[in-house]
Amino acid sequence: MRLTSVVLHASDLIEDVEFSLREAKIPSRYIVRQILGIDAEEITPKFYGTGQSSGTKFYDLAMKPKEIVMRVGLNPNFHVNETISEVRDKLYRLISATRNGQIQLRWMSGASLVAGITGMVTKFEVPYFTALPELQITFYCPDPLFRSVHPITYEVADLPTTNPVILSDNASTAPHGLSFKVKFTATASDFTIQDDPVDPDWGFTVTPDGGFDVDDELWFSSEYGNKQVYLFNLTTPHHLMDKIDDTSIWPIIFPGANTFHFTAIGDFDWLELSYHSAYWGV
Repeated sequence: MRLTSVVLHASDLIEDVEFSLREAKIPSRYIVRQILGIDAEEITPKFYGTGQSSGTKFYDLAMKPKEIVMRVGLNPNFHVNETISEVRDKLYRLISATRNGQIQLRWMSGASLVAGITGMVTKFEVPYFTALPELQITFYCPDPLFRSVHPITYEVADLPTTNPVILSDNASTAPHGLSFKVKFTATASDFTIQDDPVDPDWGFTVTPDGGFDVDDELWFSSEYGNKQVYLFNLTTPHHLMDKIDDTSIWPIIFPGANTFHFTAIGDFDWLELSYHSAYWGV
């Protein structure tokens, strides 16, 4: 990622605070002196399955929650009688600016929002008696990956109606889930996603009682913190987590090209498909 600034965002109703990562032509009230914890640290492999045809062991490479530490210099505008305390208080107000206490660190490239990570302030340290006023803020982020704030959405017209379905993500550096909705145009006994039509190494199958009827909608998500599978039948939702085959492995998107085969692709129309890009670090 090529970044120019980081923005602290609590809610759309509260003013953001932006920190430039480049030397500003006009002096900023906040000067970033150091940011720690934004790399990929302590990656741990976690076994989660074995390939059906290859016998290869599958591992989820995961990180523990991140602690991001920002050391910031304070530079009040003395020409308008602004004080160090006033500049510092603006950051104090962000500690618990909403009921959930969450702050999103948004990483910018110019005016473009690249990615964000959500956390809570766990430390706000101020060395009061120093020649150069500064402070240090520590954020605890349960989800250690940086993710695009807004989803990457495919146009329905661009999605293939025959196998294979190839989804390419050339921006992400880490694997991530995906979300989609389909509407059945014919009856189907089940719905399967797999990597190969003949000799799959992994597959994900959901088989609702009675199968799928015409006009049923299947809503699916394997995104972080939002795994769900359910169908809408005459606007009534039916959760299908208990209808997932025991040997199923959730589909994910890896950086680069990803090939999927849908056993019922001729029996449904796409309604939408999206994902959030993911990054190990900045």
